[in-house]
Amino acid sequence: MNTLVWALSAAAALLCVFAAAGYTLEKVAEARDRRRFPAPGRLVDIGGRRLHLASLGSAAGPTVVIEQGAGSPSITWWPVQARIANFARVCTYDRAGYLWSDPAPFGRSIADRVADLHTLLERAQIPPPYILVSHSFGGFLGRAYARAHPEEIAGMVLVDTPHESTVLQRSFLGYLRRGARMQSLVAMAARLGLVRLLGRHVPVLLMPDDPAGYALCARPQHAKLLADDLRSMLADVAMLGALGSLGDRPLIVLTHGIPFPGSAAAAEQGWQEGQRKLAALSRQSELIVAARSNHMIHLDEPEVVVEAIRRVHAAAS
Repeated sequence: MNTLVWALSAAAALLCVFAAAGYTLEKVAEARDRRRFPAPGRLVDIGGRRLHLASLGSAAGPTVVIEQGAGSPSITWWPVQARIANFARVCTYDRAGYLWSDPAPFGRSIADRVADLHTLLERAQIPPPYILVSHSFGGFLGRAYARAHPEEIAGMVLVDTPHESTVLQRSFLGYLRRGARMQSLVAMAARLGLVRLLGRHVPVLLMPDDPAGYALCARPQHAKLLADDLRSMLADVAMLGALGSLGDRPLIVLTHGIPFPGSAAAAEQGWQEGQRKLAALSRQSELIVAARSNHMIHLDEPEVVVEAIRRVHAAAS
């Protein structure tokens, strides 16, 4: 018995040593990354906090503003942004806490996120009208922005964004709850440096190939932000159905052609019907299936996304 107690005590002590070492190394890596990877764009003060904004292009017409999905860093949109800059001014930004943007308290609503974007564009002196390009969870932010500031919106591209009828299904709500819990566990692992070690093998955490994006997304903050994005959908689920229509503003809805894998398959139930409902939000709309894409259409078929934005920009201009 004494031998067993000694062995368990030694194992516990060794585990504590490894945890302390991992925590320390993670803190050192985060400090190093802040020096190695300064913000490539502008840090715009929105009232005691700064948001990171990257702007390209100078063509006439509405400015294209890209809103990323939950846990999907803006850096994954930069190759698409560079191509859009050939025919439009285009902006990507990081929501509070992501990549180079200053953090904000957790538990914020969809409306809080929309207010951040509105203030950012205003203080960065990027005048409307805008073409909002919204991916996944970002679709709710884009539509909420259009409801709050309809006079600023010239058109919209929705990239594999769920309709509220999909979110309200019990299976999908369960998927969101499980995803939020999973990311809370991932954040705990990240504090010990395990996400930095395992990287792209971490469930539901998109790790960009870019060294800066990889390093900044390995922080525990990133997984906590993803969990917070998912929880904001759960908290605001009652208001999602009141986001309203787009009238006759040009709208293109892009949807995936390859079904969601694994546990994400819960979203497939009613997905296509929801996409048709999204297309019905405007009297000038089109629904396009990206046949060779899963959820990340801007990575799988970027040319489809660029062409959709080009067409909406031309129609709005």
